[in-house]
Amino acid sequence: MEQWNDASFAREWAEHNTLENQERKQALDLLIRIIADRLASVPAPRRVLDLGCGHGVIAARILDEIPDTTLVGVDGSAPMLELAREHLAPYAGRFALHQAGFETMAPGDLPGGPFHVAIAVQSIHNTTDEGKQHAYASARGCMAPDGLFLLLDRIRLATPALFGAYRSVWDILGPTNNGQQREGRTLEEHQRSVAGRGDNPGSLEQNLLWLREAGFAQVAALHVVGIRALIAAVAP
Repeated sequence: MEQWNDASFAREWAEHNTLENQERKQALDLLIRIIADRLASVPAPRRVLDLGCGHGVIAARILDEIPDTTLVGVDGSAPMLELAREHLAPYAGRFALHQAGFETMAPGDLPGGPFHVAIAVQSIHNTTDEGKQHAYASARGCMAPDGLFLLLDRIRLATPALFGAYRSVWDILGPTNNGQQREGRTLEEHQRSVAGRGDNPGSLEQNLLWLREAGFAQVAALHVVGIRALIAAVAP
């Protein structure tokens, strides 16, 4: 079980999840490109919200690569936010960090908007279904008109009869898609691994539905490989 409020666990996890990790590179390159293209036509300051910002390495890349951006990072883990302060120190004056949990999150927990882009990267799957819905509704409540929400995360394997097909995808594409080659050789092994981490991913269809219910006007799955998805939603 992952222990996000344990400082030693948080630091060890951060040391193994860096931007140099080739299993994450393609997905993160795609995410950053979409954000940069979206913000290119937005007058400065360009405001970005990072839901579940963790240790801040993705936030640091956004601030480094996309000019005239400011960023608000939110996470429920105090140790992770402390690591984020370390990573983001070179960008003083352009970021703010706040502690808030997905389970109780409200728009008032996300100051600094309205946001032109909001992201949730490998974070939403750690909470309950109600927590996911809280987070989506809270993000929608502080988005600028036509603001873009991007979810890059694990999704639930919702079709057990197709496990063999998933396994084939993982074997070929897993090494460049978040290490999915290690998702288990059998369905039972996969399910034990997910439960052992304390993960609770929603299916692709559930996430699309929850975003629509949160008030996003247009929602689409941009890129899906196995049990990883990049979903986009636009605020009306």
